[in-house]
Amino acid sequence: MIDVFHIILTDAELDKCREFSKISAASQQAIEFGQHTTKARPEKEIARDNLIGKIAEVAFSKMMKENYGVDVPLDFNYYPRGKWDDKDAEINRWRIDVKGTRSGGRWMLIEWNKLNFRQRDNNLSHLFVMFTVDWDRNSDQPTGRASYRGAVSLAKLKEDVPTTVVLKKGSLLPGTKTHLQADNYGIQFKNLYKDLNRLVEYLRAAPPPPSLTDHYRNPYTGETTLEILGSTAVKEKSITTEVDLEKQESHATKLFARIKSLFQ
Repeated sequence: MIDVFHIILTDAELDKCREFSKISAASQQAIEFGQHTTKARPEKEIARDNLIGKIAEVAFSKMMKENYGVDVPLDFNYYPRGKWDDKDAEINRWRIDVKGTRSGGRWMLIEWNKLNFRQRDNNLSHLFVMFTVDWDRNSDQPTGRASYRGAVSLAKLKEDVPTTVVLKKGSLLPGTKTHLQADNYGIQFKNLYKDLNRLVEYLRAAPPPPSLTDHYRNPYTGETTLEILGSTAVKEKSITTEVDLEKQESHATKLFARIKSLFQ
């Protein structure tokens, strides 16, 4: 078992993350945040943020394997300009977006644009998991340590949830002097779901309910996934998933009642 607040990457894992971050940054600069009105950042800065995110993904994979025996393959492929991977991780059909920020951060930020293009691809993540990555500010390099901070469901990413804040492009991230370069939903770490054991048990019990993504409302337009894509194709996919859900409904319902705050 590893301490989820003290996950250590090997030198080889760090080197692989560094290589990925540098190569992938070159194809992102002109289209970052999916907004052409956003000023392009230096490639070095993008590579640093890519590195933080990839370290978080590796930490998640190590945590799931060593503590729960769950294999979470990671994607280290490089994508051409305008293309992205389908998800960071997947467990029992749950698509999981792994987020990372340098140590000292207190907010999970989910960009509206990423929700928008994932929804239009019928590929919304069901769950968002947050890590902080220790960073040596003097050398501007990671120390190799990452910490799990909690998780939040897609269902929480909307304006009428008390713990979810709408943070618009150009505004200051609360409590900081950082101007945001994109529209986001923001959730403070203190409001993330912390019970990892129960969360993993729930993910293993049944695939995600189709309603979680089918009825999610686009942050820009308010349209649901069914409305955006047309109901036929999405409903056919939902029927297949619902058959699988029925087989595990009793166990999953009990677990859902125990952690319902995450999905309501």
